[in-house]
Amino acid sequence: MTDNVIDSQTQPRRALCLLHTSDCHLGTSPARRQEAAFAAAVDLAISEEVDAVIISGDLFDHSRVGDDVLSWAAAQLARLSCPTVMIAGNHDVHPETPVLHRLGPRIQELPVTILDSLEGATAHLPELDLTVWGKSMDDHHPGFHPLDGLPDRPESGWCVALGHGLVLDDEAPTHRSSPIYPRHLDAIGWDYVALGHIHRHMVVRESPSVVAYSGATAESLEGEPAVLLVTLDPDSGVTLHLRELIPSLADEMA
Repeated sequence: MTDNVIDSQTQPRRALCLLHTSDCHLGTSPARRQEAAFAAAVDLAISEEVDAVIISGDLFDHSRVGDDVLSWAAAQLARLSCPTVMIAGNHDVHPETPVLHRLGPRIQELPVTILDSLEGATAHLPELDLTVWGKSMDDHHPGFHPLDGLPDRPESGWCVALGHGLVLDDEAPTHRSSPIYPRHLDAIGWDYVALGHIHRHMVVRESPSVVAYSGATAESLEGEPAVLLVTLDPDSGVTLHLRELIPSLADEMA
């Protein structure tokens, strides 16, 4: 288990609990290990009565997943009574056949928001006093910077940014795709930055904003399934708690 507590920069109206995951990679293989882990994540979100679920990219493993996988994913999201906000990652986006667009008609009646703008988009959840920003990619390349364009934080409420890419140690030019440089993180004044792309859970930094990779749903805890519960509290600040998942065979796709 991992716990980190950091002072909040603002005094929002109420405490929130978010479930942060990424790199779910649904549709990876017939073994359905990823599906079982994702279903267990939904079970945990329900049992913990989280206020929102955030998915930092790669809900699907590729853009050619079958309609059965899309329908199953929509059915899992429909089990949630709380809002879900997500972005695309490098696996589930393609300029010609974006899989999240194929998912769209199946979730149009659900409280699910896909932040699919290439320039970045914001979802305001007034019932939670929560603002979520994210930028989707149309290609995974060195020129794509996941956190470029993040606006100044709103004047009130909790603020969470989503990004899917690789955090680098320094400012040296790189051939790596979707880089996140230290300067990008230094400029952020939001409460929490929810990252995807790295499959192991990792806390990147604790200030000026809390930045963390949730890790892949099916392997974030030393190769085993887990998700990150993020508590946003006006008194104690931002707390991260890695929760192990116990997938059941009954959770796999039929």
